[in-house]
Amino acid sequence: MRLTIHNLSQIPELHQAHVNLILQGRDLPEQAQFYLATFNDRAVALAWRDQTALGFIAVRDITRRRGIGQELLAHIKRDAKAQGVDQLTCNSAQAPAAQQAELVAFLQAQGFNGPTAMLSCNLE
Repeated sequence: MRLTIHNLSQIPELHQAHVNLILQGRDLPEQAQFYLATFNDRAVALAWRDQTALGFIAVRDITRRRGIGQELLAHIKRDAKAQGVDQLTCNSAQAPAAQQAELVAFLQAQGFNGPTAMLSCNLE
């Protein structure tokens, strides 16, 4: 099977257990555009976006360093650009303190820049 990224308004019950592992105790927002990456019908990464802000992005710990986050973020960027968004921002404080530096490094490698607290990426 291959990696599949789903654009969703709600997380399907089928994937809820794996999504909870990705969230690590964080709550889902009531309204957002969700992006769920699945591999072999298991949720391996999750992100959500509200207009021009990437509110959350995480890859399940056992599947990190395999390009899943990169593919997920590329999909989000394409989707945002198709919806007329010209810049995405991301607050690195969304991640637990121990993971913030890793998130910043990942986002910078994917074209985000600016102060490490609030990064942005042009989609033009």
